[in-house]
Amino acid sequence: MSRSPSALAWALLLLLGVIWGSSFMLTNIAVRDVPPMTLAALRLVCAALFLLVVAFATGARAPRRGVTWAVVVWAALLGTVLPFWLISWAQQHIPSAMTGLLMAPMPLLSLLLARIFLAGEPMEWPRIMGFAAGLGGVLLLVGPKALAGEESDLALLGQLASIGAMLLYTATGIVLTRAGPTDPAGMAAAIMSLSALVSLPLAFLLEEPNLPEITFKSWALIAALGLGATALAQILMLRIIALAGPPFFSTVNYQVPLWSAFFGAAILGEALAPAFWAALAMILAGLALAQWGARRR
Repeated sequence: MSRSPSALAWALLLLLGVIWGSSFMLTNIAVRDVPPMTLAALRLVCAALFLLVVAFATGARAPRRGVTWAVVVWAALLGTVLPFWLISWAQQHIPSAMTGLLMAPMPLLSLLLARIFLAGEPMEWPRIMGFAAGLGGVLLLVGPKALAGEESDLALLGQLASIGAMLLYTATGIVLTRAGPTDPAGMAAAIMSLSALVSLPLAFLLEEPNLPEITFKSWALIAALGLGATALAQILMLRIIALAGPPFFSTVNYQVPLWSAFFGAAILGEALAPAFWAALAMILAGLALAQWGARRR
């Protein structure tokens, strides 16, 4: 049953949009001093410790079924560790605003995958048009010359890495539906704990020989990403869904690319070419069309 969003739900939605939108800017700064896999691992350790405390404090139950633990393994390895590393690596080569925008089409792709793998709702014309608009926005961005001032030869790979992370996030959302009834706090703590346990040795093996001394500023950024953009964001997401339902929560996707563009331009001084704004308009229009199609049904 649909619920009318309260003022608290709107406030939490705005807060979550700011947190997720600013995470790309924070990652862009942190990865200048901390190698990408190490950054991802330390961020996950912070998030795991916080969520474990929350899980114990609230009496959350850990997953108990074998199928659920198989989903936990997927979500940890392919839905958390790998995307976090890809996004951190991409931030070395493309602007933070572009990374944020390349995450935005995720709900549109989710509609398509849900239709294919979960026998979801039919892809009617508004949703088809929305998917096409979002895809067009992504295609407009892809390419080393998409934004003014890009000179890195690895820019295209950075864009593809961001798209790869978005695809993994989307696929993980579909896989999580196979977990069955679970305790959300226990599930989140399990996924983050396994992610931290896997990513730490990977970071040591891949980057330890070249690991610089981590400064206080870098630790502060890691804490902000781990505690804020990962752990706190998870709690906010669950709270918003409980207050107003998943459709209302999904509107956060309108905010994230806008906030990523704002922080990228205001804090990092990123120059955003007309192609970026055209792609942003296409992707937001695609999201609006898809959501309108869902409300019609």
